[in-house]
Amino acid sequence: MKIFIRLIRVTAVSGCLIFSNVRGQSVGINTINPQASFHVDGSKDNPNSGTPTSAQAANDVVFTSSGQIGVGTLTPAVKIDARSTVNTDNAIAIGKTTQTASDAGEGAVRYSSFNGGKMQYSDGTVWQELISTPTKSVVVANLQVANFTVRIPYQTATGIQSWNEISDSANSFNSSAGTFTAPRTGVYLVSFTYDFVRVALASGYFSEARYVVNGNNTVKKCIKSYSNTSRQAQIAGSCLAGVALNKGDVLQPQIYQSVYNGDLSLRTDNTTSSPDYGFINLSIVEQ
Repeated sequence: MKIFIRLIRVTAVSGCLIFSNVRGQSVGINTINPQASFHVDGSKDNPNSGTPTSAQAANDVVFTSSGQIGVGTLTPAVKIDARSTVNTDNAIAIGKTTQTASDAGEGAVRYSSFNGGKMQYSDGTVWQELISTPTKSVVVANLQVANFTVRIPYQTATGIQSWNEISDSANSFNSSAGTFTAPRTGVYLVSFTYDFVRVALASGYFSEARYVVNGNNTVKKCIKSYSNTSRQAQIAGSCLAGVALNKGDVLQPQIYQSVYNGDLSLRTDNTTSSPDYGFINLSIVEQ
C-alpha cells in the first residue's frame, strides 16, 4: 500500500498569495504533479498525472535533485538548460557588467556594447571576445570503379553513387549514396567534373551536370552542348557553383545526357596508371 501526503501551503508575500503543492519531497507550483524537486507550471496546463507533453513543458521551470535547472525542459542535462523541444523562444539574454574580469572570475560571460556590441568571457584576468570557429565542411571525392561500370541512361537525370571519399571534415558526405547533408545554413562552393567514353554525337544534343537539393529541387544546371554530327568525341563537362543550403538540406550531383540514345558509360578506372583514371571528381567547400 502506498500512502501519499499532500500539503497545501498558502503563504502571504507582500500582499500576494503563493500556492504550492508539497508531495513528499517534491514541490509544485500551479501543478499537483511535480516532475522534479521543484516544478513551476507557468501556464497551468500540465496533467494531474503522467508526464507532460513537450508543448506543456515548454512553459515550465524545474529544479532537479542534482541541482540542475531546466527552463522549458523537464530533463536538464547541464546546470542551466533552456533547450525546449518547442523551439519558438529558447534565447537566453546576457546583460552587461562593469566588474573587472578578475572580480567576475573565470568563466563569467557578459555583453559589451563597445565597438558595435560583442559577447565576452572572463579568463580570470581580462575579458576575451567570444569567437565561434566551427570546423567548416570540406568534401573531396572521386570515382574509382572499373570502366563501363557507371552508366547514365538517355534523357534521365541520374545521381552519382559509390564515390571514393578522400576528405570529409564534418562527416557530412554519404559516399555510397552520393549525397551531402549541410551541417549549417550557408553557401557551399560545389565543383563537379565528369567525362563519358567516346561516342558518335548527334547534332544539337547536350549533357548536363545538375545539383539537386532534397531529391527534387534542381538549383543549378551546367550545360555542355554539341553541334557536330556523327563524329566521335569525348563528352565531358564541369560545374562550379555557389549553392545556398539550409541546415539539413541534402544535395546530390546528377548527370543528364542527351547525346546517346542508350546507357552511356562514364570514363572511369580504378587503376591509377590507366588513362581513364581520375576524370570524375567532386568537391564541396563550406564558405
